[in-house]
Amino acid sequence: MSYCELCGRTTSEKKMVIVDGTVFNVCVACSKHGKPYAPGQALAKRKKLAAAKPQKRIGLADETMLAPDFAGRIREARMKMGLTHEQLGMKMNEKAQQLRKFETGALKPDEFLAKKLERVLGIKLYVSADEQ
Repeated sequence: MSYCELCGRTTSEKKMVIVDGTVFNVCVACSKHGKPYAPGQALAKRKKLAAAKPQKRIGLADETMLAPDFAGRIREARMKMGLTHEQLGMKMNEKAQQLRKFETGALKPDEFLAKKLERVLGIKLYVSADEQ
């Protein structure tokens, strides 16, 4: 005799079911609230999900670095395009205040944002360390 983990009844026949991603030992009456569980099934599903979403990383060579005059490059390119900080922010789906900080040099863009700025503004923010 054991207890149902959902309703608490004593039961002689219990089933293993998945309810909200958790495996429970339940009575026959409560088994309708979940999906039947087979050992190894959850592990195979997790592996399948992990394989379906490969992580894409931006790779930069060690020989490249953020240009020292990145702030001026961003400002000049934005002004050439005739965009305000708000318009550029809307175009890039970023906050205008963050773009202002990049232009003043108060904040350095990370690799992801730098590549996004390069793509949208048509400029190069990463230069070879040899050009330094």
